Order: sequence, then structure tokens, then C-alpha cells
Amino acid sequence: MDRHSPRSLALAAVMALGLGCDAPASDPVAAAVAAVEPPDEAAPAAALALSYAPGEGTTEQAIAAAQAAVRARPDDVAAYDALATWLLRRGRETSDGSYRLYAEDALRTARALDPDDGQALLLSAMVLQDQHRFRGAAALAREFIAAHPDDSSGPLVLGDALLELGDYDPAIDAYQQAMNLRPDLRSYNRAAHMRWLLGDADDAREILVLAIDAGSERDPESRAWCFVDLGDIDLRTGRIDLAEQSARAALHLVPEYWPAQVLLARVLHRKGDRDGAIGQLSAALARRSSAEDLLRLSDWLVEAGRSDEAALREREALALVGAEPRAWAHWLARHDREPARALELAARERSARNNLAAHDTHALALLRSGRLDEAKAASAKALALGTQDPELLLHAAMIDAARGDVAAARAGLQRARSLDAGVDPLLADALASALGEA
Repeated sequence: MDRHSPRSLALAAVMALGLGCDAPASDPVAAAVAAVEPPDEAAPAAALALSYAPGEGTTEQAIAAAQAAVRARPDDVAAYDALATWLLRRGRETSDGSYRLYAEDALRTARALDPDDGQALLLSAMVLQDQHRFRGAAALAREFIAAHPDDSSGPLVLGDALLELGDYDPAIDAYQQAMNLRPDLRSYNRAAHMRWLLGDADDAREILVLAIDAGSERDPESRAWCFVDLGDIDLRTGRIDLAEQSARAALHLVPEYWPAQVLLARVLHRKGDRDGAIGQLSAALARRSSAEDLLRLSDWLVEAGRSDEAALREREALALVGAEPRAWAHWLARHDREPARALELAARERSARNNLAAHDTHALALLRSGRLDEAKAASAKALALGTQDPELLLHAAMIDAARGDVAAARAGLQRARSLDAGVDPLLADALASALGEA
């Protein structure tokens, strides 16, 4: 097979490191597993899931049909699984976390009816992932794989959890297993993400196009998610017009899709349309609040001279610090504010996840605290896979400059700007000035 064929591109994404297939199993997390174990008493009636009042639209009507099936067949495990599946899908479409609560209620009933039900087990693992309980999700995914070795869903969920935990080798093995079992939108999407992490944005883009083409018209949200991933890569590598095309394609598939609204806002800001960006991001935040985007909006409002509104958004973001410590740590470190607090929050993030973003934020927080050797080590972890993210490279260059390695700092800044000429102007311009390049 030609190594440049679409299939080989996807396979290369998960085989590029030449890693073995023997992934070490982590110890199961009893507390996380217990959270989805069925109760001993008789199965509950999924009253919460059935209390949801569906609205208009394809997914909402699918929820209504699933509720009707549960009412008609209250002992049918598959009916509860289907209801949970549609509720989780609607949650992804709307970015509304309350749908997860309805889905969990249906899953508790399914597990009570049949503790060995594989679909409920898999969906429960996905719920744990959404709650950032990655070790528990990995434990359930492994349990599912043991019972259903020919189903690609288990390795995909396992790979996602392991990636968040920083277990890159076994994550790649899990994704490869999924690709071998079933090359489809989901496995192509993961392959593309790995290719990006491994430093090849062009291959990642090609594989994401494969993922979009492999999608179904019956599942527009999954295709919209792939368009957002594609646009994010383009935005990070300075291809602004392509990023906008992807954002608008996602919104065409799923109107008011929160991830696409955020992407479009970022694009508009990069294009100099500050008012449009503020309006777009405000609309997205009206649907779902996130500390990262509230702080992003605060920065944009400061740029626009709207300091009172910016302060309000900061306060709103502060209320979410418990759920999003990395966002706050990164923002504080980026603005060189409260270095001790930034470092504390970065450490809290790393206690839950150990991915590249967590290491990058930790490195920036260590830099602001003057712990330069530790910052250098953390930055090396953030770049361990060779990821060509301009912001990661910029932060590494800042650390090199602080350590007195001017040549490395200049090379890093040049590399970051060659990938994206508009990379974080606040930090890039400050570094250039410090290096005498402004």
C-alpha cells in the first residue's frame, strides 16, 4: 500500500512512535467503579431520565422515542441504554451538562437490571471521562474490552483516558487497536489528534478530512466536532481563513454549536474584528460557561476599554476555578499575576490529569515563580511528543530567555512565529522586546 494513501496516513498516526502493543494495565479505581455499580435493591424506574421533557429537533425527538420505549418495556436494558445514549448526544450538541445527570439515571437502571450490560458499562466510562475521573474511566474501559474484545469503542475510550493521564504509549496502542478493529470517524479523529501531538499538522488535517467524510448525516454533531478540531489546528498554525471555513461548516451542521461558536469567536478576534469576536463569544457563554472562555472574553473586553465588564467576567470565571484549575493557573501565569496561586492551581490540575497542556501551564507557573530549572523540565514534558504548537514553543522560549540561553530563546521565538505569525502577541512581543528584537 502506498504510504501516502488515506488509510496508511491514519495508521501512521498511531504507529509513528514505533511503540509496542503491550500496554500495562493500571490498578482499577474502586471508588470510580463503585459509582456506576448497580444497587442491590430492585431496579429504580429512571424517574429523572423519564421526567425530561423533549423539545423540537431530531435528537430531542429521538429522546422522546427512547423514553416511550422505556415506558413500554421497563425491563428492557437496551431501552435504557438507548435513552442514555441519546441524552449524552444531546448534551454534546448543546454543551449542557444537565443532560449527563439524566443519562446517569438511565444508566443506573440499566446496570441494576443487568450488571454485565456492556453498553451501560461503556457509557458509564464516558460519563466518568466527562467528570475528569480518568483512572476510573480507564478501569471501566478495560473491563469492557475484556468482555467485548471485538468492539472498537472500548479501546477508543481507554485511549482517551490514558491520553489525559499522560500515558502516551498505551494510549497510542489503544487507538491502534481501535483502528485495526474499525476505521471510522471516531478512530480517524483520534488518529488525527495523535498526529497533531506528534508534530505533523498536515497529516492531522488530512486524517480529519477522512473522519468528516466517514461521518453519517444521521450524526451531524460528530462531524461538527471534527470540523472544530480541523479549524483549531488551522487557527493554531496561522491558517485563519481555513479555520473560519471549518467553524462555519460546523455551525451549518449543528446551529449554535458551542465549540464552533468559540472557535469562530477566536477566528474573528485574530482577524481584527474585536466587536464581532466579543459578541460571538458572549453568545457561546450564554449557552455554557467555562473559565477558559470567560477569561478569554475578559481579556478582549480589556482590549476594548470595557474594564468593568471585564472584571465581571473575571468574577464569573473565579466561581468555576474548582472545576477548571488549569484555566485560571494559565491565565494568572500569562499575566504574571499571583504566581503562588498560579502554581498551586497548576499542581491541582496535574493531580487529575497529566497531559501536555497541564505540563505547559505548570511550566509557565514555575517560570513566574522563578523556579527556572523546574520550569525547563516541565516545558520539556509539554514538548515530549514533538508537538508543533506555537504557544508551547513560545513558552519554552520564554523559559530559555529567563535562564539566559538567548540563542535558544531566539530560535524558539522564531519557530513559534514561523508556525503562526500572530501567536499570543502579549507574550511574543514581550519576549521579542527582552531579546532586543522588537
